[in-house]
Amino acid sequence: MTVRVLELGGLAAGFCGRLFVHAGAEVVHVEGAVAPLTDPWVSQRANELFLHAGKRRVSMRDREVLRDLAHAADVVVYEGMPDELEALGFGELDAVRVAITPFGMTGPRRHWHASASVLLAMGGYTYLMGDPDKPPLTLPGHYVEYQSGTYAYIAANAARYRGQSPSIDVSMLETVLSLSQMTTVMWTCNRTVRTRHGSSFGVIYPINLFPCADGWFHVNVVPAFWEPFTLMLGRPELVIDQRFESPQARVANAAALDAVIAECLGHLTKAEVQRLGAEFRVPTGVLQTLDEVLVDPHLAARGFWCDVEGIESPSLAYRFRDESAKHFALRSVDG
Repeated sequence: MTVRVLELGGLAAGFCGRLFVHAGAEVVHVEGAVAPLTDPWVSQRANELFLHAGKRRVSMRDREVLRDLAHAADVVVYEGMPDELEALGFGELDAVRVAITPFGMTGPRRHWHASASVLLAMGGYTYLMGDPDKPPLTLPGHYVEYQSGTYAYIAANAARYRGQSPSIDVSMLETVLSLSQMTTVMWTCNRTVRTRHGSSFGVIYPINLFPCADGWFHVNVVPAFWEPFTLMLGRPELVIDQRFESPQARVANAAALDAVIAECLGHLTKAEVQRLGAEFRVPTGVLQTLDEVLVDPHLAARGFWCDVEGIESPSLAYRFRDESAKHFALRSVDG
């Protein structure tokens, strides 16, 4: 039986709906029912192609018609401000109802408006990004919205799997905080406040980006990989060099180690560095340009790129068994 999804709102709800489309659901995207939380001018056409391919799209402000659509749906995903969402009157629905708001449907900040940049700053991400002696940075793109949409999709499916029809409350700020990796644990367990330290990992070295002949490469040399890394550099004597004899020493003498890495690997190409990493079994990667990503042979072999109205678009990061990349086409229906 096909799952019917009604989607209202902006990028977060749109990405949640895209995941449902990928799973074979019938998704109706309603425009104009609620105000989007994000600026409409940001890559609007690109977002429409990426988010709404394969959906039925309607534009309306008739609340009675909207309520009829909601009653026919198995899942309703709506993104906006709490008062606006409550005014829709979806509380009596039998469907799974997922509300995505900046700060949640309850609490003293429930009426606060916030952009993705504000939420990243309030969640501590901005404080950690950039070099320590320079102003903090923020993430580009729509990380907050898409992660919130993913949480909404997972929660809605969990509720359906358990045979429940609950009202699900997704806070975009709490989404950011839940993805903070070990930052909060460092404080809870060790009373250590994580700091900004550029592209370096900070407490273990070398885990960083380094320049080479045609771009940049990255190595992840945790203590277990230090000896193989000295062989990769062609400098096995570094194992007994007192400047680098322990993880703490390597962090303290990072500048000297940078100079050694530049001397040994800086003249090589990205491909040559990556081959060395594979030979000596040291985790090594390269920084691809966007042009390189678009023609990456691995992504091409897996059919990652799909055609949407003649435009090459990314597929999703997962697929069902033996499923090739989906090819969607936009369908708009006036309401």
